[in-house]
Amino acid sequence: MRGKESAPAGVGKARARMARRLAGRKAREREGLALAEGPRVVLEALASPLEVRWVLVGSECAARPRVGGRVLEECRRRGVEARVAPDREVRALASTESPQAVLACVRTTPPEPRPLERGRYLWPLGVAIPGNLGTLVRSAWCFGLDGVLIGPGTVDPWNAKAVRASAGAVFHVPLVRAPAEPSGVPDGATLLLADPGGEAVEGALEEAALDSWILAVGSETGGLPARTWRRARTMALPQAAGADSLNVAVAGSILLYLLTRRMR
Repeated sequence: MRGKESAPAGVGKARARMARRLAGRKAREREGLALAEGPRVVLEALASPLEVRWVLVGSECAARPRVGGRVLEECRRRGVEARVAPDREVRALASTESPQAVLACVRTTPPEPRPLERGRYLWPLGVAIPGNLGTLVRSAWCFGLDGVLIGPGTVDPWNAKAVRASAGAVFHVPLVRAPAEPSGVPDGATLLLADPGGEAVEGALEEAALDSWILAVGSETGGLPARTWRRARTMALPQAAGADSLNVAVAGSILLYLLTRRMR
């Protein structure tokens, strides 16, 4: 019954099969569905414009008003089908480590194949670790970007670990297909590339016309078409002598903060 949770009688074979299939990228793309794991992430899915197909909540988790109870209340409010099942059965369907017993099936939005407009975008290049991509998407949402560009070589943003690392930001930030050619970069937009060998970030921040930009982070030259690479302005964060380069999610988040703070 929609909008009401059932007794803890099991997750159901159909939902269990679907959840296991959605662990794979091909199945996610074919079905147009993905999993959200954990109460915070599921609540963000329920607060977004995306369709939440169903929600599973562990019985012990459901007994906690501020955790599972809150999720069930939001399902009732939105008329989303919710089922209470044994915690161990719900956790068994999760792909992340130490999952809480809350799981949702969400209708996804693939990266849009649309022309870029002027604005502020993040372009993760060849970011293959789901946690890194999720953190970058979370930062993009936090700093009010107009979208995140997704291209070949980058992990699926709907991977359950990426969704969880985004803290649900992936349900709110526009995902846009990355341009394959320089013509896909809007006129007047500055293409910035995080590169340890680039100029000091202060130089780029002094650029007076820096009101529309794309920040590319990740695999540097290997992730950009050659003609696009020649248009990029490289910049680097200062670091202590002898220190190794920063994690891509950390470096990208710091640069987003500096870029967006400059515009205030």
